[in-house]
Amino acid sequence: MPPEVQRQMFLWGNPRLPLRPIFTMRAHEIRLMTNGANMPMTMAAKIRTLRWLPLLLCAGMPAPVSAETLGEAMAIAYQHNPGVEASRASTRAAEERMRQAKAQFGPTLTADASYRYAWRRVTQSNITVLRQDGFTPQLSLSLDQPLFTFGRLSAQRNIAQAGYGASVADMHSSEQDLMANVVIAYAAVLRDEKLVGIARENLSQLTETLDQINARYTARYATETDLQQTRNRIFSGQAQLELAQGNLQASRNTYRNILGHYPDGLLPLPQLPPLPRSIEEAQAMGAASSPVLASARFDLAAAQGRIAQARGNARPYVGVQGSVARSPLAVENDDTREHSAQVQVGLTVPLYSGGLLSARIREARQLADAATQQLEQTSRGVRENIASYWDQLSAARRALPAYTRAVTAAQSALDGAQQQQLAGQVTSLDVLDTARDLLTSRQARAQAEAQLYVQHALLLGAMGQLRADSFAPGTPPFDPNAYSSVPFAGLPTGPFVEMIDALAVDDNFKASPVQVENDAEPDHVMAPEPEGQ
Repeated sequence: MPPEVQRQMFLWGNPRLPLRPIFTMRAHEIRLMTNGANMPMTMAAKIRTLRWLPLLLCAGMPAPVSAETLGEAMAIAYQHNPGVEASRASTRAAEERMRQAKAQFGPTLTADASYRYAWRRVTQSNITVLRQDGFTPQLSLSLDQPLFTFGRLSAQRNIAQAGYGASVADMHSSEQDLMANVVIAYAAVLRDEKLVGIARENLSQLTETLDQINARYTARYATETDLQQTRNRIFSGQAQLELAQGNLQASRNTYRNILGHYPDGLLPLPQLPPLPRSIEEAQAMGAASSPVLASARFDLAAAQGRIAQARGNARPYVGVQGSVARSPLAVENDDTREHSAQVQVGLTVPLYSGGLLSARIREARQLADAATQQLEQTSRGVRENIASYWDQLSAARRALPAYTRAVTAAQSALDGAQQQQLAGQVTSLDVLDTARDLLTSRQARAQAEAQLYVQHALLLGAMGQLRADSFAPGTPPFDPNAYSSVPFAGLPTGPFVEMIDALAVDDNFKASPVQVENDAEPDHVMAPEPEGQ
């Protein structure tokens, strides 16, 4: 799943498909009595049972052997995630294509061998005058060596090299996406665990409130309306707990998808690598390190190589061909045979193709022009991502202390409302409203804490700085050059032919004007990091 999609789901919640039931007891299975004096106590007892339900479910599960850190999770994903392994295999395949292009400069040697049975009859005036049949061997060896292709083979080599560079950049981009997804999934599990705890505490508090209202109702200090209002909040609290548990399970499923196992006892999020001091420095790092931008540059180089290839196809081809053959002269045996050898230097010149070759050249120019424009668009996209993540992180840093103060104020308000209720100064509805405000503030703070961390990680990823070794020192980076391919591609004559053929490469073209975006970026001041984060 792309990090941008992950980010949107992280920030706005998890609209998932319905999950299979994982809890043996659901809200609709807790049958609550809605009338009679026993209703409040029955509800309270059943809610207490619901509070212990997660512990009962966990009792049959094996205890976690050890807690997992974010660095360990990133190292596991970096080394074993199938998506990244697939991109690495694609990079090795691109290196093989580069070897294939270099091999075309060398000779091609082909051997043919056959063992033939022949039957021959010669008839004259209805009389067979000659009878021959037998088995005979036939051998041949042919050689084809290009000498000068006017840049055609060199262009194919350049295209393959650019494709390999783009593949390496795409691999690094895939690794960056994976690291971002690990951070998102890890933070989402911790966030949803906290939200489940908040929902459970809210339900427990509402249960205690129900007990108090029930006692006041029995003593005729509370009304039926007070009871029904409390029941309404309890039903809502049950639904919120169910939804929070469902979101937690969905986040755990995402974690398993990325790392190959469910999370067990995740440790708190570690400190992230520091950011540049200004957005200009961040943009400079992104321009130099972004694998997306590097891939676009290689795409442009490949497009220029296709121009040279199209021009080379419209030019002459000089090559040498040789052959050696051994063939029998008779049908019935190999006693009489012929040995032959020939060498020729050939020149092939395309004279007329109905406009096909010139059309291919014009097509290659337009594709190169498109790649030029796309490079600028990719650069703008990188700059936009860096600026957006920078501003969103700054806003999240400013918002988190406000959420913390909101929680403190809501808790104080709830404590005061409970005391005022005992003195008869406020109603039970006022207490319930204050408790709901506290719940909302705590949920918002939990979301903001996770969002702050994820925005920081996404900003690092946009700059091309989100690496596994930053979180797990000692993680061996994947080296595409460690792949051992055929070292003798094109030998023995290939290097000499390649050197001569490269002189005729013509990949020049006049691109359309590119509107380069280089506006200054004022008002992008990063807020200080909140204390304790």
